Amino acid sequence: MRSPADMDIVQIDISTKCHLKCSNCTRLIPHQTQRADMELETFERAVQSMEGWNGPNKLIGIIAGEPTLHANFEQISLRFAELWGGDNTNNGKFPIKDFNDFANERLFDRSNGRGLWTSLGAGFYRNYETIMSVYSHFNTNTHESAGQHQALLITRADYIAATGISELQWEQNRDNCWVQKLWSATINDKGAYFCEVAGAIDRLYFGGKHAWPVEHGWWQRQPGDFGDQLELCNYCALAQPGPSQLDILERDIISPQHRDILRKLGSPAIKKHNYEIFDRELHKQKREVESRDNYVGNDGAGRRVGIGHNSTKPKKLSCVLVSVGYGEALAQTLPRNIDQFDDMIVVTTSTDLRTQEVAAEHGATVVISDRCFDDDHAFNKGKMLNDGLAVLKEPDWIVFTDADIAVNPQLRDVMFGHSWNPGCLYFTARRDNAPVEGQFDKVNLEPNGYFQLFNARAKAIRDTWPKIVSEDFCSAGSVDTWFFQQWPVANLIGITDIEVDHISSTSLGLNWNGVDPQPGKWRQLGILTTNGFSSFLGLEAMPPVIKLTDTKFGQTIVIETKDLESYARIIPTGLEFLGKDLGKSHIHVAFKDGGEPPEISTLPPTVAPAPAPEAVPA
Repeated sequence: MRSPADMDIVQIDISTKCHLKCSNCTRLIPHQTQRADMELETFERAVQSMEGWNGPNKLIGIIAGEPTLHANFEQISLRFAELWGGDNTNNGKFPIKDFNDFANERLFDRSNGRGLWTSLGAGFYRNYETIMSVYSHFNTNTHESAGQHQALLITRADYIAATGISELQWEQNRDNCWVQKLWSATINDKGAYFCEVAGAIDRLYFGGKHAWPVEHGWWQRQPGDFGDQLELCNYCALAQPGPSQLDILERDIISPQHRDILRKLGSPAIKKHNYEIFDRELHKQKREVESRDNYVGNDGAGRRVGIGHNSTKPKKLSCVLVSVGYGEALAQTLPRNIDQFDDMIVVTTSTDLRTQEVAAEHGATVVISDRCFDDDHAFNKGKMLNDGLAVLKEPDWIVFTDADIAVNPQLRDVMFGHSWNPGCLYFTARRDNAPVEGQFDKVNLEPNGYFQLFNARAKAIRDTWPKIVSEDFCSAGSVDTWFFQQWPVANLIGITDIEVDHISSTSLGLNWNGVDPQPGKWRQLGILTTNGFSSFLGLEAMPPVIKLTDTKFGQTIVIETKDLESYARIIPTGLEFLGKDLGKSHIHVAFKDGGEPPEISTLPPTVAPAPAPEAVPA
């Protein structure tokens, strides 16, 4: 045996929940009478107790039945990252074609000292974004590759009686146990143990009677200090040559003494007769482990993720687009797009009968909203998008696009053929079908509103669902820029093999204020960038009053144009607006002509003077 101090992995067992009931499970999942999660405070104490143990190539593993089913798995993982190991990872941001290959790569990555033992499933999918960030090491086994699990629930007395092995040989085998020699000590909600299997047995059979207190340095115990925890070995046969069972059969091989104990405990597997009594003649296989065995079939060389396994892949793909005055364009694109999505949501106004007709003809869901004109706005696209999102049921992956965009005909196949990280916003190239005045290239590759692919569970947006889009922009311009900037720059991922086609406008900015903007409304005049001000309306002079909305924080202010230099300026890192550094983000500039004069904001100047912009013709 060896001290936990000499191990390269120590496990924290955080839950008895699991979606599987594998044969001979080392966590005794089929026999658990209750499903329980480790408390966050207990977990924190467990991690903190390991201070001083860490070193190169060592890691703490999170294990359970299936740890991702813990009710507070995200909170535990984020706290884990704060308390232990190195920086978070950049793993798994690009789409993953074969998750088995990805799992095999992660098996050899201990770079940040945090590991996850998982069988994937619904909990993994739900926590995908967190997992990819927190854990460098995955030990994945979906139990779909005919792996063998050795029988462990054979007591010492029953094993000796059945095999004739001597007490001395049994003890020699115990002291050379492959589990304790090759795998891990553990901490569960009862305490700490020299062996992970011993911890599972003590928890279920004795309520944690043999547990050590989880205190700093517990892991420094040597084999001579293991004390009465060694009694737990009398309930385990893994150190002895013995039979194994296909994990997918969901039938333990157990001895009579274990059957009687488990029956008294109320084991669900015993009640359902999902077990076999150990019989030396029937169970002739003598499985001996001499190297670290990963239980994935084919002597450890099988697939960690079964062929066809799809629990990490998208469940649903929806589309939300706004079409107001674009019915004819929609008539060209919708027939190409509709079959790529499970839900197609078309948002339009009550008076746009052509869009309503086209959407209904092709089976799209029509959402009627006139909110784009509220608050004296010319065309508030953000409000329309939010109204479209509100009707989605059980949303998963969502695409924002436009009525004049035809998505790639391979989109659905690519989407459902890969695993995608919910923490990322994906975008693609847009190919214009004709030159656009004011735009130099016919191909656009930016995370703009013509194609934004994101997940409803993304941390960047989930707290505001379904109103995830800013409603502060009076036009269709800049709102998409604000939206993608809710994600970290490193999480904006371009995918060029799902390029879209664009029925292009004649000039940049055309119809951003709506196809037929009405007077007396706030309209977008242009944008303010580190290069100065540019306008697509071609006014001869700047209006006396303008409204500024930045595309990073969404701050809005109405000022007299002459005071602009008091609120915005160029600094070495980009733009500064209302005292905040915008980096390279731009400022949406709007004006109002006719109607009631705008009310000037009362905020005091917040930045040093900067040169006032001049009107630039479109």
